[in-house]
Amino acid sequence: MLQRRSLGAPSLALMKEERLKSSLAHPGQYNPTWTPPTKGVLSKLPPSWVPFAELSRIEKPGGLYGFYMAYLIGLGYGACLVSPAVIPPATLATTAAVLLVYNVFLRGAACTVNDILDREYDRRVARCRNRPVAREAVTPTQAYVWYAAQTVGAGAAIAFLPNPMMALAYAGKRFTDFPQLILSAPIASGLLMAAASVGLDPFDTSSLAVAGATASLTLSHYIWTTIFDYVNACQDTNDDIEAGVRSMAVRYKDTKAFITTLGSAQVGCLLLTGILGGFSPIYFIGAAGGNALWLVFKEELD
Repeated sequence: MLQRRSLGAPSLALMKEERLKSSLAHPGQYNPTWTPPTKGVLSKLPPSWVPFAELSRIEKPGGLYGFYMAYLIGLGYGACLVSPAVIPPATLATTAAVLLVYNVFLRGAACTVNDILDREYDRRVARCRNRPVAREAVTPTQAYVWYAAQTVGAGAAIAFLPNPMMALAYAGKRFTDFPQLILSAPIASGLLMAAASVGLDPFDTSSLAVAGATASLTLSHYIWTTIFDYVNACQDTNDDIEAGVRSMAVRYKDTKAFITTLGSAQVGCLLLTGILGGFSPIYFIGAAGGNALWLVFKEELD
């Protein structure tokens, strides 16, 4: 369960205040407790590589799934509706592999930008203070170079560089309570890109049913990404409040009501997609029904 710690706990508040004062007064001497990894993929890398691998979050594949899922959904969706051609399985597999490589670079670049922009905030948040830029394992300049390298890698995979809205999303937490809504847009747009890669024009309005199904599915994934990042942000609510970080998790503290409202809208979009696309009962049971169960599970985390 996501437990919200009391802001009134004297010892915890005092410790956080001392850490914050220290990091602000002596930023160059900031020295959080960090130990080299002893297990997992990071432990297999040369020590000098570890900070850059951490910038890309290669040891935390959960975020990659969030990025890549939109492309897989779009790929499958486009293959189902494109006509009159039938997409060979080998073509689908090759396209999926290319999109996976692209997403590894895309997600790594997005995480790197996040760490660069948030380095001062990260030092005040318990879960983030050991990130490479925050603990000064790499300089911001080195991180920018690493970001550029990953962007080039993404461009080498396919001619579609990271959406600049990614950087806007991570900067958004400074001026809006809704950075999740900004972040969800470029991620959900991957669905359209993947559908187009197998020949389905996502902007073709000659068939209103297909256009409506495409728009509904994209909106569904947009909402899903918003929920996903909201739940992730709930882990840092108390630290974010103290550090002045803005997010939907800070603004909307009633997790059950938030997930129920957005989740209902998302499942509704999935149902509409199936109706307009003429999908089989398997879709309604697996996609709409399975997603509804996932949302119920997320509600139980409150």
